[in-house]
Amino acid sequence: MAKAKILLVEDNLLVSTAVQDILKDEGYDASICESGKTATESLSKDSFNLVLLDMMLPDANGRELLLKWKKDYPEILVIFMTAHGDIPTAVECLKAGAFDFLTKPVEKPLLLKTIQNALSHQTMAHQVTVLAQLAQRETDYSQLGDIVARAPVMLKTLDMVKLVSGSDFSCLMIKGESGTGKGLLARTIHKMGNRSEKPFVEVNCSAIPANLIESELFGHKKGAFTDAKEEKLGLFEMADGGTLFLDEIGDMDFNLQAKLLKAMEEQKFRRIGGTADISVNVAIIAATNQNVEKLVQENKFRLDLYYRLNVIPIDIPPLRERSEDIPALADHFLRAFARKFGKSLKGFGENAMQELLAYSWPGNVREFRNVVERGCILTKGDLIDDPGILFPSGSRIQSPAATGVMLNSQGELPAMPLAKAEEMVIRAAMREAKGNKNKAASILGLHRTTLYKKLEEYKILDPA
Repeated sequence: MAKAKILLVEDNLLVSTAVQDILKDEGYDASICESGKTATESLSKDSFNLVLLDMMLPDANGRELLLKWKKDYPEILVIFMTAHGDIPTAVECLKAGAFDFLTKPVEKPLLLKTIQNALSHQTMAHQVTVLAQLAQRETDYSQLGDIVARAPVMLKTLDMVKLVSGSDFSCLMIKGESGTGKGLLARTIHKMGNRSEKPFVEVNCSAIPANLIESELFGHKKGAFTDAKEEKLGLFEMADGGTLFLDEIGDMDFNLQAKLLKAMEEQKFRRIGGTADISVNVAIIAATNQNVEKLVQENKFRLDLYYRLNVIPIDIPPLRERSEDIPALADHFLRAFARKFGKSLKGFGENAMQELLAYSWPGNVREFRNVVERGCILTKGDLIDDPGILFPSGSRIQSPAATGVMLNSQGELPAMPLAKAEEMVIRAAMREAKGNKNKAASILGLHRTTLYKKLEEYKILDPA
């Protein structure tokens, strides 16, 4: 655990040296300044937890310094130490924002107890701030249970997860198509690891504009830019001691990637507009549905960041490659939605299960979950056996033939670049949805922001 940093502002060298020795013996990182000017300079260059401030300095009044510092550094705690102690002065300083007021000569036990109380108060206040900001975020931390796996290929992935969770990893990268459960896997790794009691903080790099993502990650000081009306904690600081999950890392702005790499390697950063380094202890989990190696070749993703993130690569296979999981997933989601909707459902009939097994699930587990939810809502009996409920007309992506592409002599889609195939499927979904992007995203099992990016990438302006 990092030492608390204390700034001792005292013009009497004998007093300051004696107090510094006491603090260092107790394990604190204590620095001395002899004037208000040098103290203000130190605060602008470094980050301190607490200031022990003499009321009367050669060049400044302690109360005036308190008012200025509380405005510039609202999280810092100030304890006055002065021989000029009286009740009115003490009350005045406490009203101005001081944590406590001590009269010299201060006895060692009282000094240490006051500092300990101040730092405990600071820690609790910081935790309340973090929890409040986490509560305001739109991340949905509720899950319908843990990961369900029966297929050998998925069990192999989970074996890797168990190994990683038991180690104090610094970073890892989860790769998989959209909807495969990368976020759930990241949360599972966090819950199984040594950091489970600390925050799990998630950010979708594709959902935040490039000009705001830096402030989101590192925070900002009040007045750092036009809309910075108050000081804001960054996600790195909120995740201190825990895990920061960077979803859709492939969409992160190229210019920001260097700053992210520096923060990951040094475990410290500066808020936008700030001058002091903030040290953290954060494990990084990144996830992407893109071909990052290709992005590196196209100079859209930094090679050094790729190497740093790819220390432990974990691949989640798409649902079409693990059909053994489908009956177990169907039962898992059925029981969860039956409880949610207050229904008594026994399971799936043979016809419905055959349809679930035969479908290719381009939207993976996300699409599968939505289909089961629809079945649970619309079925009238205690058994879901009507494929028409699960797959109403127009809910499935059209076959390749419907896209106007000629099949080969074996009735198969001819070999083509993967990007071309992706473009065809997106065009088909847009046609099926009659140009409704939200509906097309649902058909594809994609987040709408991901679909918007794909539409722009392939210059698809209408459903034609």
